[in-house]
Amino acid sequence: MYSKVIVPLDGSDLAEQALPYAELIAASLSVPVDLVQAYDILPPSVLGVRGNQVIRQLDAGARQRAEALMEPAQQRLQAGGISVNLVAQRGPAADTIVAQAGIDPQALVVMCTHGRGGISRWVMGSVTDKVLHTIPNPMLIVRATVTGPASPGTSLRSVIVPLDGSGLSELAVPHAVSVAAALSARITTLQITPTLDYYRHQLTAVTPELGAIPDFDPGSPEELTAEDAANASAYLADVTNRMAIDHAHGVVGEHVVSDNIAQSIIERATNEPSLVVMTTHGRSGVGRMVLGSVTDRVIRHSNVPVLVIR
Repeated sequence: MYSKVIVPLDGSDLAEQALPYAELIAASLSVPVDLVQAYDILPPSVLGVRGNQVIRQLDAGARQRAEALMEPAQQRLQAGGISVNLVAQRGPAADTIVAQAGIDPQALVVMCTHGRGGISRWVMGSVTDKVLHTIPNPMLIVRATVTGPASPGTSLRSVIVPLDGSGLSELAVPHAVSVAAALSARITTLQITPTLDYYRHQLTAVTPELGAIPDFDPGSPEELTAEDAANASAYLADVTNRMAIDHAHGVVGEHVVSDNIAQSIIERATNEPSLVVMTTHGRSGVGRMVLGSVTDRVIRHSNVPVLVIR
């Protein structure tokens, strides 16, 4: 499924909070890890007439310092039997990560929400945000916390896959099966449908228009929620049966009734050490927004890692 794992670092403790998850997945899938760090130097114009003469020396020194900052992480991963490659590139951090990911579309990028810039009022750092909205690669996003990283023995016992019945949302299924199999984790497929109050409000709002359509009966809120429950049960049974063919560690389906899809996903995932696997878009399709609104909210407000599939 993945050819390697790419982990962007910047010398900060926050960025390194992604390492335990990168280590877990790389070791489980037996794939190498690229540790990537961007660096910068003064442009030749600032250095004066001799700028071009010393630029190579400055670049070499900056590259060595960047590689030295990554060496502790390299040693930690290598101690676990993981092959590690250090990549130090001059340029803006987001552009460097995007370029590195672009070399191999099958690479999984594992990245923390915040790095050197620290945790501010923004729920996701600008570098992570730009990378997320640019690369086509699958991307595992880990929430940065002031309390420190997950332990080296981090485990993920459950993989949560939100589905809405669309083909787009089901693009997450093979990724979930692959990762869950490698981690020996069980899979929970999750479908969320509207509440009675939602249908009451919607029917009240559109009844005048619907009344103009001959012989059209939209049904009562109770009938619509019952229909949702029946459809969700049948759909989840079909999906879980298909997934169980390739996954021996348990697949279950859960139907949740809620008008806040993102919050329901977050609450379900926080019940135990979990990984959420979801696509950028579902039933609403790929519209003008680069990232679907539900996926975006889950990424920004969840305390569990989220694997985003385009």
